[in-house]
Amino acid sequence: MLKAAAIVAAALAILLAAGEGMTMARAGNLGRRLRDDGSYQNGGYWATPLPWVMEALARVDPALAARTFCDAVDDFRAEGDINEWVNDGTRGVRDYNASAAMPLAGARRLRAYLAEHHKHLPADLERRLAKAEQWLGPQADRILRGSSRVGKGGVRIFTPDASGGYGAFWVRDWSYSLEGRPEAFTPEEIKQGYLFLAAAQREDGCMPDRVRADGVGVFSPGGEDSPLSKHGSVDQSPFMVIVCHQCWRLTGDLEPFRQTAARLERAMRFTPRNEQNGLVTINDAALFRPYSFMDTVPLQGDEQFSSVLFFDACRRLAEMYEAAGQPEQAASWRQEAARVQEGLQSLWDEKVGMFKAASAKWPQPSVWGSAFAVYAGAATPRQAARIARWLKANYSLVIKRGQVRHLPKGTFWGQATPQWVE
Repeated sequence: MLKAAAIVAAALAILLAAGEGMTMARAGNLGRRLRDDGSYQNGGYWATPLPWVMEALARVDPALAARTFCDAVDDFRAEGDINEWVNDGTRGVRDYNASAAMPLAGARRLRAYLAEHHKHLPADLERRLAKAEQWLGPQADRILRGSSRVGKGGVRIFTPDASGGYGAFWVRDWSYSLEGRPEAFTPEEIKQGYLFLAAAQREDGCMPDRVRADGVGVFSPGGEDSPLSKHGSVDQSPFMVIVCHQCWRLTGDLEPFRQTAARLERAMRFTPRNEQNGLVTINDAALFRPYSFMDTVPLQGDEQFSSVLFFDACRRLAEMYEAAGQPEQAASWRQEAARVQEGLQSLWDEKVGMFKAASAKWPQPSVWGSAFAVYAGAATPRQAARIARWLKANYSLVIKRGQVRHLPKGTFWGQATPQWVE
């Protein structure tokens, strides 16, 4: 009982610190439980962001980062399924690529951190981690290969899941598959996959949300007959740059970039941005949606997660231009990355020690976005340290069975005050 009360007290402190809109939380709520239901993008826990959280946690508690990975794998094994997202009594799409692949990226980054800093896990935890990796790797291969089908021109495309629930070739899910388990694909599949997606770009520069097997691009999340926005999600252009960079790094072939460099620049310029600070911004949810793993949430104003993604894409674009012998273009995109990183300071909540999800109406600490800022190098060293400490201190509010909530437990998109179980 004391432990439960301490957790609730910690939650109150966080929620009260997250902005004036949280002041409806009162000491009288002690002893009540924070709500932990919800579904999909408003209360679910996901494995996709696990490497970002592990990257941050490794800075303050590498063993906790390792246990988080192992807990996720234990959940997969216990349920006999690797799901898109989970919550009590509710589970998402089965055999989901990002959930299978991305935790492996986290394990690699954790091992690299340990090696760089000459640190070691306790022997029993090291054995547990190794066994979890050994189990998840082949499972990821099974799911990733099971998601494939042959598309237009004989190109092998990879849908987001092996159960056939999605059906098309999603840009961001492909990127996450490549990040977490690149060895599941041949170099030719990686190159052809990138070019297949890039070929669907609209004349105005908009990159697809996904591409059907017949090569037709779909530009908005949601159903084809019920799109969520006119121009899709603001992450689509940065993700295409990231996939191109992954293609180059994994195959050693810069030719796909040379073929599409001008189109990638057009795509980046299509992304809506705040002219004053360079951040990715959404003024009208009917035109643009946020990062697709939050696309049902009508975030408005400067959007933190997609701005970090844009920062990452700028740096990768600069790196590819440098490799292609075009230093002026490289310098230009490095400057854009620096501009976005500076602009992100406007979304930093110094009182809480986390980034806010967006500049308008969303004062809650963004768990995914803050951890991703550490992972992508967009957070300053001081910010990264504070985010790491926040995640460790509030672990029980954001992690369940090794998976990660968008917002702290008890908070929901569009609800300014914490939600309690009566």
